[in-house]
This record gives sequence, C-alpha cells and structure tokens, in this order.
Amino acid sequence: MADYFALLGLTPAFDLDLAALEASYFKAQRQYHPDRFVGKPAPERQQALQTSVDVNNAYNTLKEPHSRAVYILKTHGIDVTDNKEAARPSHTLLMEIMQWREQVESAQNLEALSTLENALKGLQSEAIGHISQSFTASNWQTFAQETMRLGYFEKSNQEVAQKIKRLKLQTTQLS
Repeated sequence: MADYFALLGLTPAFDLDLAALEASYFKAQRQYHPDRFVGKPAPERQQALQTSVDVNNAYNTLKEPHSRAVYILKTHGIDVTDNKEAARPSHTLLMEIMQWREQVESAQNLEALSTLENALKGLQSEAIGHISQSFTASNWQTFAQETMRLGYFEKSNQEVAQKIKRLKLQTTQLS
C-alpha cells in the first residue's frame, strides 16, 4: 500500500489543512504527470503513470474525513471495511445506528427529513471530533469505532438526501 502522506509530502495526521493538501497534490501532479515523461524510456513513463495514479488516489482518499480515517486505520493494521476480518461495531454503536435507520425509514415528509438531515450532519461533525481526539491520543479502538460511526451517518445522510429528492420530485409531478 502506498504511503499517501509521504507521496504528498505531508505529515501523517487526521486533521489536515485542506488547502495544504490541495497544494501538495498539484505540486505532485506537476512533478509526475505523464505528459512530462513523453520521449522517456518506457519503464520511466510507466513509473510516472503509476505515481500519477497513486497521487490521485492519495488526494481523493485524504481529502474526505471518512476515507482518510479508514486509510489511517489501515496503516495501523486495522480494517473497518465490510470483509470478514474487519473490526466490528460495538453493541452501543449498532443500537445507535438501528435507531437512526428507523427514524430515516419512518420520516415521510420534507420537514421531518430536513430535521434528520441536520441532526445527522451534527453527528458527523461530532464523530469527526472524536476521531481527531482519538488520533491525537493514539486510541485506535475509539478511532475505529468513531470511523465506523461516521461511515454509518454518512450513509444515512445519503439515504435522507435521496428520500428528500424523491419527495420533491413527487411534489413537482403532482403540481
């Protein structure tokens, strides 16, 4: 696995200056862009292409809090994805997620969905704060649980946004 922080010349951290991340990304892209290697030997061109792909993957991974947290956990040997060996959510987290899913499913109007959307955004911010604190304290168990929590809230928020979109479309069609 490529070291995304090193590739972009950044110190590994959960809290990133997004402007510095973007500047590092553009600098690396200028340095490794395949167009700069036209006329070079094939192995050099291939290496530049691979590095350019890695730079894009690094930027896309590190710019979002959830994917950045998942990546940081992987660098510490902790997997929170959906495979069999992955860390599992705590019972408390599972109960919280079940309650939110029920609320999302039962919300049937724009007002209720908007309220849920705002609450979920607040919970996402809260989880990001806990992830940041856990990184600073090297508390990887809490970091992992809060990363899973953030992922569930992001997914729930996407579901709410889809329901809002469908309701607005139905409202427009009925008018």
